[in-house]
Amino acid sequence: MLKNLSSADVSTILKEVGIKLSRRGKEDVFSGENRGKMRVVIVPRNKKSIPAGTLSSIWRQAGLSKEEAEEIWKRL
Repeated sequence: MLKNLSSADVSTILKEVGIKLSRRGKEDVFSGENRGKMRVVIVPRNKKSIPAGTLSSIWRQAGLSKEEAEEIWKRL
């Protein structure tokens, strides 16, 4: 189970599946295509540890399961 991921860690996982940073602000906005759908993912900026509920929301927005995100993180 992925815990204590930072904003930078999440952005690395998103980039691996083809979802790229499109705008910076209080929250970073990532966009890209995954599984045939255009995805827009909001990630809190400069967080050392993102809460589990927020991570779940990020994975859902990106079209990933927790298990898929964990597998990508292990490969990096």
